[in-house]
Amino acid sequence: MTDSKRISGILIGLILSVIISASLVIAAAKAGIVPGVSPLVVLFVWMVFGAVIKSRFKEFIALVQVTGSGGAAVTAGVVFIAPIVQILISELGGEVPPVDIPMMILAAVSGSFLGWGAVGLATKRFLTDPKLPAPEAVACDRMIQAAVENPNQRPPILTSLIPGLLFGFMISLLINFKFIAKKLVAIPLGFGIALPVAVAPVYIGIGALLTLPTAILVFSGGLVNAITQAYAASAGMPGTTFRWVGGAAMTVAVAYSLIQYWFEGRKTEATADTGEFDMSLLEIDKPMKNMLLGSMGLGSVLLFVMMFMSGASITTLVVMGIVALLLTFFLSGLGGLLSLQVGSSASPVSGTVFMGMLVLSLTALVIGLEGVNGVMFLVPITVAACVAICAANDSSQDYKTMQFNGLKVSSGFVGQLVGLLGGAIIVPIVLWVAHESYVLGSADLPAPQASFFATVLKSLFLQSDIPWGPVMAGAGVGVVAVIVEIIGRRKGMLLSSLAMAVGIYLPSVIGTGMLIGAAFRYFGVKSVNNTTHTGILNAAGLITGDAIFSLILGVCIIAGTDLTSFNAQTGFGVVGSAVFFLLTVGFIYYNYNSKRTQ
Repeated sequence: MTDSKRISGILIGLILSVIISASLVIAAAKAGIVPGVSPLVVLFVWMVFGAVIKSRFKEFIALVQVTGSGGAAVTAGVVFIAPIVQILISELGGEVPPVDIPMMILAAVSGSFLGWGAVGLATKRFLTDPKLPAPEAVACDRMIQAAVENPNQRPPILTSLIPGLLFGFMISLLINFKFIAKKLVAIPLGFGIALPVAVAPVYIGIGALLTLPTAILVFSGGLVNAITQAYAASAGMPGTTFRWVGGAAMTVAVAYSLIQYWFEGRKTEATADTGEFDMSLLEIDKPMKNMLLGSMGLGSVLLFVMMFMSGASITTLVVMGIVALLLTFFLSGLGGLLSLQVGSSASPVSGTVFMGMLVLSLTALVIGLEGVNGVMFLVPITVAACVAICAANDSSQDYKTMQFNGLKVSSGFVGQLVGLLGGAIIVPIVLWVAHESYVLGSADLPAPQASFFATVLKSLFLQSDIPWGPVMAGAGVGVVAVIVEIIGRRKGMLLSSLAMAVGIYLPSVIGTGMLIGAAFRYFGVKSVNNTTHTGILNAAGLITGDAIFSLILGVCIIAGTDLTSFNAQTGFGVVGSAVFFLLTVGFIYYNYNSKRTQ
């Protein structure tokens, strides 16, 4: 590939990275899950450039993919952790501060450098294991092959992406201005338990990008959530009880994943047969290796700069810095492995981050940090660690895609870093807009991960009170989830125990919406007995359309625009919701059922 084409690919990927990461901020704060976007980037490049670029299209599309997907990893890393401060102080009745944009950018950049360097250096470790299915990389590989073989037979956007965008935008507009009902129906399960079904396009769209087993596990967690909340209400227990149940289940699931990661890694080192791989594709020359090492060094320096800016003592700097770096390197490896096991969309990085946050919290308590100041000191460090884990989660899939396509993996390293840094700058800014418009932790932006983490940190740093009953119940649920995962492995199925644990602390309406989206995707694909591409575009359109409306509305709110006059006096209520719900799931089924090209 010529230098000009390489630079063009990285620039196009950077633009996509910024746009995608910004549009996913509100979706992540609403739904608590960020789907893998690599297939979407591949499809976009195919649609736009398939008829233009004739030579070396494979290298070009792979480079844009690796660059363009990086920002979404930063979205997950920042949104899952950063709102802890606003949510905790709100619960304590204090004056809620705005999102600290400079500090969050610094944390995200630090995490980007750390995660990028760690995964780059571990490339051979991940990409020579034949037992890792890498489902997202396989999907991208098939798309790239189809694009290269038939560049003119591009997926149609007039019946996939554009309807998704319009529906996502329109449904959000109609709900916000009360033209249609927010909730379609509540399914009664008895004993005062009901599962709400919402027409929200973001939940259904994310579900349509997930595998059905993952969506079922998240939904199962939502059932546990609903049961826990009903029991807690009848027993006079706090409304946050479900978070402890989910946290304990997640701790068990992460512990199992860590143990498995250790043993599988040793087994791979001892038995892996690399004869089936072209090892030259995984070679890293000395200048690039030095760049990866330098990236880790720079990320480490930025981490210490953040702690110094927070007024940390020398003891705190040394102890917290060493623990944070060790955790970041180890958990980044786990994040990359989990991604190759179940795909980045199904890899529940929040569970890995929770384990890291727990260790950092206990370390902080041991050296004397406490109260709100202790939490505020801890959050940027955890954001950096989370971004590093999420960067590894995305990078491992993208590098595997390049390997599948016979491309030298290190040729995508620079693009990946550029995409990550683009997201690191834009995501904190959009998160600030989101908080100023809707308030993080509110019903509009529940930020499920951050809300759960805030509950844990509140107990550790301010109350020293842990409800052991819900914790033990959650640990039991976690053991059941692990058993399900083990049984699934023996039968050749990917049933992540972490996915179920995540579903417990997500509002049950989210799990229900995701299951609906995933089910219509499953039946659509099954009926044609083949994976199609247009459904991905339609689902991504739903998410992006919702995000575009939310951002526009947020800017209007910050500007002080009075929007109450737009509220419908007499809307269409549940009937209108039902119509749009049926049209939305109908389009998902139609597009996943279709093999049409434009």
